[in-house]
Amino acid sequence: MEKIKNLILLLGAPNDEQGNLSVMALNRNDCAYNFYCHNEGTAILCTGGIGEHFNRTEKPHGAYAKAYLMERGVAEKDLLPCVLSTNTYEDFMLSKEIIKQISPDLFIVITSDFHMKRARLLHEKLIGYPNVIFLAAKSTVSSEEFDVLLLHEQKAIQWILES
Repeated sequence: MEKIKNLILLLGAPNDEQGNLSVMALNRNDCAYNFYCHNEGTAILCTGGIGEHFNRTEKPHGAYAKAYLMERGVAEKDLLPCVLSTNTYEDFMLSKEIIKQISPDLFIVITSDFHMKRARLLHEKLIGYPNVIFLAAKSTVSSEEFDVLLLHEQKAIQWILES
């Protein structure tokens, strides 16, 4: 297998009972797709298993993300096996060894704009990869939903800082 120059860690987001990706998941997947299209030697590591608050189907969220990306034209060989995580902490914890083994020239974390602060914090605490960039997927959720998400993030960040 050829060397992976760029490795995208695509953080999971909710999908519905039929496996349709939420607006949040679509925003993140489209961001990953756009980076992939303009950067040769890029592989994508999708996160997201099954969980009450984000995916109640039989298949892991990452499988729906991969299917979406392949429909858009991402080569199957560039999609790594999914990380079966159930939250952001696990996204980083469970992908740590994979990232170290691949040792890409550039590690790219893609998540929503409102989620970026927590993703940076967890990366710093759990992985600390030296050549990392964070790409924020612009959220297209309603302003009301955005405010609720921001509040949730503030609480989650506080919890991380206190633990």
